[in-house]
Amino acid sequence: MQVVTVNIPSVYLDALAKLTEQGLFPSRSEAVRVALHDFLKVELSMVNTLLDLNDKDQPVVPRAERPAPPKKIDMRTIRAGWAR
Repeated sequence: MQVVTVNIPSVYLDALAKLTEQGLFPSRSEAVRVALHDFLKVELSMVNTLLDLNDKDQPVVPRAERPAPPKKIDMRTIRAGWAR
C-alpha cells in the first residue's frame, strides 16, 4: 500500500472516530479504504455502463431521467446527535 495525504473536514474525522470507537472499523485508514472502495465501485460501474452503451450506439439516458440515488446520510445531523 501507498500512503496518501488527504485534507478532510473535522466533522469527517469525528465521524471516523465514532465508527472506530464503536468497533465498526479497526482504524480510520480501514474506514477510508472501505468508503473509497465503495465510491469507486459505483462510479466506475457507471462509467463502464456508459462506455458499453456508447460501443453499442445506444442513446445515453440523461441524468435528469435516471432514477434518484438512495438518500445519503447527512453527517452534520449525525454529529449533532453525538453532542447529546
